[in-house]
Amino acid sequence: NCLVHGSSTFGLCATVMPAPQQRVAEYIHVDDAESGEPSTATGSREVVGRPWILSWRMSASGPVVLGLLIAGALIAAALEVGRSVRARQARMAAEGLRQQKSEVPPSPASMGASANGARTEWRVVRGDAHNYPQLQLRLGSSEFAPFQLRGFDYSPISKCCGNNDASTFQKRLYTRDIPRMAAMGVNAIKLYGMCDGVLDKSNLCPPPEPGCERQPVTVADVRAFLDLCYSHRIFVLLASRAGPGDLEAYSHIVATYGAHSAVAGVILFDETLDLSNFNAAAKILHEGFCKVLGKDPSTTPVEEAGRIITTAAQMQIPQSDFQSKYGQYVNGWGFDPYSEWQYTENFLPDVPFKPYFIMENGINGAFNAGCRDDCPPCPTCDLQACKCIPCSCLAKPWREYVEWMSTARIAGLFIFEWTDENWKGGVKIVGGNTANVGGVPGETNAFCLQTKTKDDGPGFNEANHGLFAVAEDGQLVPKSMGGGETLASVLRQSWTNEEPGLGGFRGWQSVAKLPIAAATKPL
Repeated sequence: NCLVHGSSTFGLCATVMPAPQQRVAEYIHVDDAESGEPSTATGSREVVGRPWILSWRMSASGPVVLGLLIAGALIAAALEVGRSVRARQARMAAEGLRQQKSEVPPSPASMGASANGARTEWRVVRGDAHNYPQLQLRLGSSEFAPFQLRGFDYSPISKCCGNNDASTFQKRLYTRDIPRMAAMGVNAIKLYGMCDGVLDKSNLCPPPEPGCERQPVTVADVRAFLDLCYSHRIFVLLASRAGPGDLEAYSHIVATYGAHSAVAGVILFDETLDLSNFNAAAKILHEGFCKVLGKDPSTTPVEEAGRIITTAAQMQIPQSDFQSKYGQYVNGWGFDPYSEWQYTENFLPDVPFKPYFIMENGINGAFNAGCRDDCPPCPTCDLQACKCIPCSCLAKPWREYVEWMSTARIAGLFIFEWTDENWKGGVKIVGGNTANVGGVPGETNAFCLQTKTKDDGPGFNEANHGLFAVAEDGQLVPKSMGGGETLASVLRQSWTNEEPGLGGFRGWQSVAKLPIAAATKPL
C-alpha cells in the first residue's frame, strides 16, 4: 500500500518479499513531477533476512577473521535498525501529510506540475441496448477506465463587466476559484468561449467597460490557466462561439492547446450552433487532436481521437436524425436539458449511441432559478410570486438534485453556475437618465449593480444563478440553505464522499450494464 505525500510526490510503500526475505519499507516514485507519469524507479534495496553462516578452516588467522566477521555483522545489524527507524519516521510523516491534505485544498506543489505533453488520453465506447456508453480516461501508461466529468460552467464575470470570454483567464479570479473547486471535488469545468489575442474576433473579447477590471488575454495566459487547473486535477472543456472565423478559431485551439494534459476536449459552439460549419469544425478538431497526440487522422476513428469532441446544444441533441447528420466527427453529445436526464430513462436504443454530457443544469433542482441571502421573507417560496427568492427556498430541490447526481449514469454533469453575474440582470435605467442607473446617482454602468429583486430588472434568475454570491471586494460568499448548510457544502459533501483515485483524480466509475427493460424511445 502506498501513501502519496508532499510536493515530491513520493509514496511510502511496504513490500512483502518471498521467504526467507523479510518485509521492508521502500520509497517508490509514484508520480514524476516533471512528466506527470508513473515512474518505475525505486530507491529501495532488498534486505535478505538469512542468518549469518560462518564457515572457515581453523588456522592461525581464524580468530582475526572471526572477529572481523562478527564486527561486520554487528555493523550491518545497526544499519538495518537505522533504516527501520527512518522508514517508520517517514511512514509517520506520510500519514501526517495525508491527513493535512484532506483538510486543505490541493496546491500546485502537492499535485504535480503540468506540461503540454500528451499524458492524458480520452476515448469513448458506444452504448447499445445492453450496455451504457462510456467515457474513458487513461493516465500515462495506465489502462483506460470509465470516468465521469463533474463540475461547473465557468464564466466568472466581475462587477461592472459585461458579458465576455476573457474573465476566465484573469489570474486574480481563477486563482481564487480553482483551489476552491478542487476542494469541493470538482474535476472539470466547461467554458463558453475563449480570448487569447488570436481567438478574439470569434468570441466575446471587447475592451472593458467603465469600472471593469479586466486585462487582455494572451496565449501564455491561457496556458498558465490550464497549468493551474491540471495541478489541481481539474480538466477543461475549451470552447469557441459561433462567429466570424470560427473554423480558424478551432484550428488555433486544437493546435495550440490540444495536447495539454488539462484539456479534456473542445465544445463546438454554445446553444447558438453554426450548423453550416458544424461538420467542418468537428473534422478540424478530430484531425487536429489526432495530429497533436501522434495519431493518424485517416485511420483513427473519432472514438479514439484522444480528446472529447462535443457541443453544448439544446433538445435537438437527443434526436437520431440530428446525430446522424452532424455526428461523423463528434464523439460525445452535450446539451442543456435542465432536467434529470440519464441513460436509464432517456437514450437511443436504435443507435449505437455515444456518451452524453449535461452541459447546464440549475440550482433549483435541475431547473433554472436564482436566489439571494438578503431577500425579505417569502414564506410561500412561490418562485413566480416572490420578488426575491431566498436560497433557503431551494434547499429541498437542491439536496434532491445533488443526491440524484451521485448515482446518475451519464458522462458529464455541469452545474450552471459557479458565481452570480451582475451583467445578466438587465438593471433598468431610472427615468431614462444614463447618469442615474438603478437609482444610484452618478452610476453610468448598469453592470456595476446587482439585481436584488425582480423589480430591479428582468434577469433576476440569471444574475443570481451562482452557488456563490460575489462581495463588493470580489470575495466569494457561499449561499445559505439554512441550518448551517450552504449550496456549496451540500455539493462538496457528495462530490468528496470518495477519496481521489488514480493520479489524484476524482470521477473514476465502475462499469454498469444497461437493463433492456429500461429502454425508452428518444425524446
